[in-house]
Amino acid sequence: LKAQRLLLVLSLALTLVPNMAFVRSLRRCGEKVPDIFMQFGLEQQFRFVSHPGVFAVSKILEMRTISQMRANFTEENIEKIKGFDPDLARKAQIAYDNKLPVNFQQLELIEDILPRLLDEKKQLGAARESAAKLPAGGPYELPKSVDVSACRPIPGQKDIQGTLMELPEAKYPGLTAKVVPGIAQVQQIAGGSSGTAPVKKE
Repeated sequence: LKAQRLLLVLSLALTLVPNMAFVRSLRRCGEKVPDIFMQFGLEQQFRFVSHPGVFAVSKILEMRTISQMRANFTEENIEKIKGFDPDLARKAQIAYDNKLPVNFQQLELIEDILPRLLDEKKQLGAARESAAKLPAGGPYELPKSVDVSACRPIPGQKDIQGTLMELPEAKYPGLTAKVVPGIAQVQQIAGGSSGTAPVKKE
């Protein structure tokens, strides 16, 4: 009799415990993800409480080899720039007229790299539309038809367009070869010849 009771208790335990664990796990999946305390910024750090997804995006933004911050000019910004640098204000007007988000390195070269920036804008717009159509739950893979050939910087690129080396190479040709031996330089940055030229390692 005792053995039968023991077997009954064991069978109930083996049945109820997994079911209870499964119910509790489903209940936990349905709950809202708790906010977390996070820090953003390198030179000027600030801390805040937000969703973990915000934390992930903010960390990606901090990685300068992965992302590049840009901003859109306003008419008010351009008027203020005119007070100390009319030529820079003229370049800012080009970015404003074409509705291009740029950083100050790109702004310095905008007259030469404008065609690429316009192509990049179109390609990024198409990529965003394709990403928005991806089904919830995945798979999260962009179609192979998405073209990002004009986007810079981008993983695997063979030139210095859009990188921190682009402006120094335009102002001081050959400098990047001394700083980063073996890098492939783009001569068509500030009115140079077309194509790429490999740099010999010293």
